[in-house]
Amino acid sequence: MEKIVFVNTVCYGSTGRICKTLYTMAQQKGYSCYIAYGRGKAETTYKTIKIGTIFDVLWHVAKARFLGKNGFGSYFATKRFIKKLERLQPDILHLHNLHGYYLNLPLFCAYLKRHPEIKKIWTLHDCWSFTGNCVHYNGHGCMQWQSQCRQCQHHDGYPKTIRKDMTRCFQKKKACFTAIENLILITPSDWLLQQVQASFLQAYPIYTIHNGIDLQVFSPRKTVMDKKTKTILGVAGKWTTAKGFDDFITLAKYIPDGYQIVMIGLTKQQLHQLPSNIKGYKETHDVKELVSWYQQSYVFFNPTYEDTYPSVNLEAQACGCPIVSYDVGGCKETLCKGSYVVHNLNEFLKLLKEKPLQRIQLLPEERAHLDKNRAFLDYITLYEERLHADGKDTI
Repeated sequence: MEKIVFVNTVCYGSTGRICKTLYTMAQQKGYSCYIAYGRGKAETTYKTIKIGTIFDVLWHVAKARFLGKNGFGSYFATKRFIKKLERLQPDILHLHNLHGYYLNLPLFCAYLKRHPEIKKIWTLHDCWSFTGNCVHYNGHGCMQWQSQCRQCQHHDGYPKTIRKDMTRCFQKKKACFTAIENLILITPSDWLLQQVQASFLQAYPIYTIHNGIDLQVFSPRKTVMDKKTKTILGVAGKWTTAKGFDDFITLAKYIPDGYQIVMIGLTKQQLHQLPSNIKGYKETHDVKELVSWYQQSYVFFNPTYEDTYPSVNLEAQACGCPIVSYDVGGCKETLCKGSYVVHNLNEFLKLLKEKPLQRIQLLPEERAHLDKNRAFLDYITLYEERLHADGKDTI
């Protein structure tokens, strides 16, 4: 029985759910699966490998915060993890987020290079793999990553560090991530694929598999209530300036009568910052509650400045809610008929004034594109192809 080990920062959240769904589907196909993760907890229904302890993570955080060494701590935790991998002898290693203060990159990548026989798949969920430190650079318009990261313009974002000079970190990551045999890269959007092709990872085979969502959960209301007040909805796991928090505050000053702004995912401090015409709520893990908001809202507004392929855009449209999103990253690739991209707040206000939005009714091809089963079956097919490939993908 072939073995697959998934490697990710956590077993929860969007990337954690992807790993768990792939685990379940691969197991149904006869694979023996494990999820290796670095932080938080995991359900006992999955075979898991915990990488390190909370003390390893905290020490790694300190190295990252003060020295800019995210990915260069967790030495002994990674050595223990590698020993477990040596015993398991996986046929496929499916890597996801390697950042998050839990892996030592030089050690782990040396293991990958020692085992060219292992089929390796790396799904890139952001841009961290080819920058000196940051996971996104769109909001700052920084292009240093194409040649050599030096003075970081985004050092105060995740992964946060007081160190601005990323010259050595960039060089060390480049040394770690290049020359790994039998590795292919997967991106969730064509936009990210194009970014990777301009980076030091460009020599690897790269493919796009768009993420999907559960259309049994995210679906339109059978009878839509007619409301006099039109809700402008915003949802984020963590609201920041880059996610559009400040834009919503500004929007509140100019929205016409008859509209109500609702923001979900706010911290206690942010709730106190809201003007009186914004209804704010903390982050919800209740999917039914989230679906209800999508179903009853007039429009889902996503004024993000940094994004790869936002799942919230897919969720809203599957529930019948049209979206208006800033045209950044892979946002345009998430749009169905009846949704729009704009470039700034003024364009959004103009659209509200001049173009009545209609409920989204997914076309058959759009429904197929949004379906998570399509995405996960693409991965299962990829596993089969990788295991039966004669040659090795090298750079």
